[in-house]
Amino acid sequence: MTESLLRRAQHTLAPLQRRDLEMALEWCAADPVANTFLAMHLETARRSGGLTPYLWAVRRRSGRALPGMGRETIGVIWNGANLTALIPSADDPDTGDDVRAEVAAAMLGRLNRPAALVGRADLILDIWGRVEPWWGPAREVRANQLSMALATSPRHVASDGSGLELEAVRRATMQDYDELLPASVHMFLGEVGYDPMSHGRAAYEDRLRALIRAGHAFLQYGEVDGRRRVLFKADVGAVGGKVAQVQGVWVHPQARGRGLSKAGMAAVVEAVHASIAPTVSLYVNDFNTTAIAGYRAVGFSQVGTFATVMF
Repeated sequence: MTESLLRRAQHTLAPLQRRDLEMALEWCAADPVANTFLAMHLETARRSGGLTPYLWAVRRRSGRALPGMGRETIGVIWNGANLTALIPSADDPDTGDDVRAEVAAAMLGRLNRPAALVGRADLILDIWGRVEPWWGPAREVRANQLSMALATSPRHVASDGSGLELEAVRRATMQDYDELLPASVHMFLGEVGYDPMSHGRAAYEDRLRALIRAGHAFLQYGEVDGRRRVLFKADVGAVGGKVAQVQGVWVHPQARGRGLSKAGMAAVVEAVHASIAPTVSLYVNDFNTTAIAGYRAVGFSQVGTFATVMF
């Protein structure tokens, strides 16, 4: 991608400015479940008064203002460990297909390739198709992930805890860290496909400690093989736009098939509704039919489709 091509483009990327924050948050509010992660970082910037270098504005070089938008800024991108974005639709009559093509070109020129692209499937797969020749190959493309949400009281589903001596689901404390860490690593291995302790161990451990200190890590203990272990865990990985996104749901292999995930998620939803956010969301791979059935049993319903491209 040459500089001459970037100069001819009508859309480009520039560091987000404070004047962009309120408008970007309004865009996120139009689909708060899809944009929870992005809204979280925008809200953090608004509260702190500082701007992170990971937030980028999609700017139009010239032309008339679009309805509901400023004269220059038409979208926003977060480019940290993961990349997520809010960009006008490719079939928007005011912008057409050019905006996404030009944003993809600007991404190649200005952004580092992240560990993953995550977000609304229509946008993420569109972007991926444009940057794949430069950023590919992907380690895995999960093109159809159900985006699910629950804003009402959960349905309680009884778990079969016979022989497990289950304790109540609760927030983790730092005293739980040594037991929670291996459970979190096991979840990550199964979900993402590599050992986080071999790739960025310090950052992974710092992230877990931050979740615990924020009251965003939940767990349940029980007895397996005569030892007290973490049998269920779930994290509130992002909170923005009055939506809490649950991530990292995991059940100990020897406790699966007993309904711990359904009962645990119902307890987590109640706790989140009480003190974190009125809407709880998550996204789950379409091939994980057991998890999807469990979430539906608790009361979650599909509200959109996500995609994840992992490098």
